[in-house]
Amino acid sequence: MTDSTSSKPTKKPKFILRVIFPLLIVGIPAYFFISSRDNDPAKRVVLGEIVESGAAAGFNVLLITMDTTRPDRLGCYGYEKAKTPTIDSLAYNGVRFDDAITSVPVTLPSHATIMTGCYPPTTGVRDNGTYRLAERHTTIAEVLKQKGYNTAAFVSAFVLDKRFGLNQGFDVYDFEVSNDGRIGIDSILNERRANDVATAAIRWIRSRKPKKPFFLWTHFFDPHAPYDPPLANIGGISQDPYDAEIGFVDMHLKKIIDTLKKQQILEKTLIVFTTDHGESLGEHEESLHGIFVYNATTQAGIIFSCPALFKYPARVDDRVVGTVDIAPTIFDLLGIKTTQELEGQSLLVNENPKERAIYVESLFPKSHACSPLYSLRRHTDKFILAPTPEYYDLQSDPSETNNLYKNGLKSAVTLEEQLTQLMASWNSQPDEDSQRNISQEEIARLRALGYTGGTISKTTGPLPDPKDQIYVINEMVRVEQLIQKKKYPEALALAQEIYEQSEGWYAPIINQVRIYDAMNQTQKSIELLTEYTNKYPSAVGLYHLARRLYSAENYSECLKKLEAAEILDSDFGGVIPMLRGDVYAQQKQFETAIEYYKKAIKIDPERIEPEILKRIAHARKMLESQQP
Repeated sequence: MTDSTSSKPTKKPKFILRVIFPLLIVGIPAYFFISSRDNDPAKRVVLGEIVESGAAAGFNVLLITMDTTRPDRLGCYGYEKAKTPTIDSLAYNGVRFDDAITSVPVTLPSHATIMTGCYPPTTGVRDNGTYRLAERHTTIAEVLKQKGYNTAAFVSAFVLDKRFGLNQGFDVYDFEVSNDGRIGIDSILNERRANDVATAAIRWIRSRKPKKPFFLWTHFFDPHAPYDPPLANIGGISQDPYDAEIGFVDMHLKKIIDTLKKQQILEKTLIVFTTDHGESLGEHEESLHGIFVYNATTQAGIIFSCPALFKYPARVDDRVVGTVDIAPTIFDLLGIKTTQELEGQSLLVNENPKERAIYVESLFPKSHACSPLYSLRRHTDKFILAPTPEYYDLQSDPSETNNLYKNGLKSAVTLEEQLTQLMASWNSQPDEDSQRNISQEEIARLRALGYTGGTISKTTGPLPDPKDQIYVINEMVRVEQLIQKKKYPEALALAQEIYEQSEGWYAPIINQVRIYDAMNQTQKSIELLTEYTNKYPSAVGLYHLARRLYSAENYSECLKKLEAAEILDSDFGGVIPMLRGDVYAQQKQFETAIEYYKKAIKIDPERIEPEILKRIAHARKMLESQQP
């Protein structure tokens, strides 16, 4: 694996940090594995030749997913600055896959693929927030629960909240925002820190029924932006914030592994480590992830680890594999036969590894008024279907900077035809999109309110290629920076310019609204959002318009906009009943306000409960003062 973001340090860390610290953390064998990166001790293997189907029958399963983590920032993948001794120790007693790919560089759909062994067009989960995994799909947890397993999940981001469907099959599905993880009531990125995830998971391990095997999923969101590591120093060495976030997770992951050791069940536990997607860090001018489908954001780390199954460090580096393969491989190792159709394949199978292609997509660009991207990725090459198609020879061009599509290569034509056929097979199936469909009754209600449909992106003509718009998307980052610096006129002018260049894109609209709010020009916000939502009605746009109407004390119109928002998306969240409660509280109808506040808590406890409790207390106090 190529480390495209850093070079090897010219100076070696001091002896006490380079030798003693790893010894204390993971023991002597792991230290020698970690320190020998120049001569990778992991033996090249084919998984099916070193472990048999059913070899882990009856074993516990611990699935670890790390969000937004590039494998080339982990020690076992060759990154010398890494402070990841726990993950490295898993590779020491396991098999590491050097060319692993996620099928979508976005958290929720990526995890839906991990949990089902199916690609996003089949799961119906294509982006964060607006999709959910339908009950017709079968998850790893559901299969193992039917086989007598205790099942528990401890997730760390609102984007994986149970409302999005990944709780299927879990006896316990646990998410609780950390005190310092609340980004805001409107955010889907509210998070729980790694230390809190580990504490909750360990408590469950200790309290479970010991006679039954378990399936435990722990998800760590810390490496996701914004990078704000609790510890900037890991092992006495200062790290950049992204590396430090990864190191912080590793420290607390160790506590879970140590608990398995203390309970003497590590030997009977299959540990599956994976990353849901990577992070661009500036490659191809993308600062984070989600827009493009280049290796920087789609390369994943996958490690299958168990001391009883893997007696020496091993690696598979002669083929591409996918996170879509995790579920079928777990079932194969456990010796479980499943009836559902899986699009991934067991990694114990050794059929045509050179021709294997993994499907990759990103619909996230649509939220930026750009064309979605679709791709087929083989071990040695890649085709990307975009307004300007792309083909890369990954052997000679691992950084994907030389587009060979116009050369008319036979291999490019083959991949393009395969991708077209694959997408046609999905499109020919009944529409099972997991986005919420609006009923005819709701359409009638919308029309009564003056709306005929809903969208947040351009609706006429072809969408532009994200490659051609990435500079505009990056300009939005500059708008955010200007807002933080309170340079409002400059930020407003730039946001207006961006919107004019990108018809229908919601982001520059909401930034203009934020700027008007900061300048105490609420009426300007109302006018802008009214014009926008009349043309592009969406739940999020109507909700934000309702908030500004509330600020202007136009309560009747505020309630109308909330009704329309809820018709467009009945699962929008607790912020709608919370705002309804605020309206009734202002009108001194405190009993009604409290009813809506309680409804909001029931819908959305992790995002808004602290705010709601204050409102309820105030409403009750006002009720008491009204008593004769």
